[in-house]
Amino acid sequence: MSQPWQQQPDGGYGQQPQQPGGFGQQPNPYGQPQPPQQPYGQPPQQGYGYPPAQPQSPGQPQPWGAPGGGFPPPPPSGGPPTNIALAILAAVGAALVMGFLYAFIYDAMFDENTGEVQQISYVALAIGAAVGVGPAFLARNNWGVYILGAVLALVAAIFGELYGTAMILAEYSGTDWSAFKIFTVEFGNLWDLWQETNEAINWIFLLLAPAAAIGITQAVARRVR
Repeated sequence: MSQPWQQQPDGGYGQQPQQPGGFGQQPNPYGQPQPPQQPYGQPPQQGYGYPPAQPQSPGQPQPWGAPGGGFPPPPPSGGPPTNIALAILAAVGAALVMGFLYAFIYDAMFDENTGEVQQISYVALAIGAAVGVGPAFLARNNWGVYILGAVLALVAAIFGELYGTAMILAEYSGTDWSAFKIFTVEFGNLWDLWQETNEAINWIFLLLAPAAAIGITQAVARRVR
């Protein structure tokens, strides 16, 4: 008895059966799920360990190599730095040195025959310039230190004449007292003698010392601007 004819599966004789889930799709190996697809128009997500992208304002691109923000560097200041304490020390030291130097010059300018001392105006100018150099360079535009330097220059000039007078007395008075002893022990009498022998022109020469101290400070201040 003949068998009834049976219909072949879809695809015909010799063809593979139709795969479920759509044509051409391969099953996911090892059972791993597929990553979700990004919606259209959204930027891709950064991988693990990457910093998030910084948003930028539209129309203002950041130039390549430009620094990030912050304050601009301050403009460099012209001239040497200011040091008030060092300026005062320099003025005091210069006043002491120039005062003793002027005392030796004052003693050398004494005329034994006339008993007078020849005044030299440029010595007071040199004293003022030497005392004013420190404040001029180390305390720029500080009038308090400038005035202090002028006062020290005047004191140095007066000290030079007083100590020079003591040196003259120690040399020509016929005593065994030194100039230092006369200056310290007999300072009152020494001051009176110095004032009696001074003339009006001598005070003008003394005022040249503070004037020179202020003048050197202003000259340096104009130069470093």
